[in-house]
Amino acid sequence: INMKKSIYILAFVIVSVIIGCETSEPKPAELVGKHTFELLQKMQTISQADFNKHFISLEELRVFAKDTAIEETFRNAVTKVSQETHDKKLQQAYEMIKESGERNSIDWKTITFKEYVYQTRADSGILFHDGYVVFVNDEKEYVAKIISFAVNGKQRLYSLANFEPVRK
Repeated sequence: INMKKSIYILAFVIVSVIIGCETSEPKPAELVGKHTFELLQKMQTISQADFNKHFISLEELRVFAKDTAIEETFRNAVTKVSQETHDKKLQQAYEMIKESGERNSIDWKTITFKEYVYQTRADSGILFHDGYVVFVNDEKEYVAKIISFAVNGKQRLYSLANFEPVRK
């Protein structure tokens, strides 16, 4: 048992050092998972307006659609969507997460990050990242589904679906 504990502590220290080294920056694609987790940690106190700032804005989407070799269908969809519709989508995400948090007795301030996994999907000339942010609250695992894509070399959060408990 002592040997096991020593190995665990050693592994923890090594992982901490690796994480702590600022030279080992996570890949830009992985940062969106970390940023999404940090957003979830603030769900108890964050306002709708601050929540919205974590997502790509409609203006940014429109500039992206203009400047990028993407298919006409996506470009048209982005051009036609109103600010009101865009805001409503974000408001629904915000309210769903808050309600589920209450229903699942999530203490957002104390959740811990477990992992961010994603796969890439090409659609309409855009490389989307369909990902899952896995977090732990009160020894239970939860998963939140996100969709992001790169804008000017930076992975931007496009969609955050509600989270749910991991079924084992």
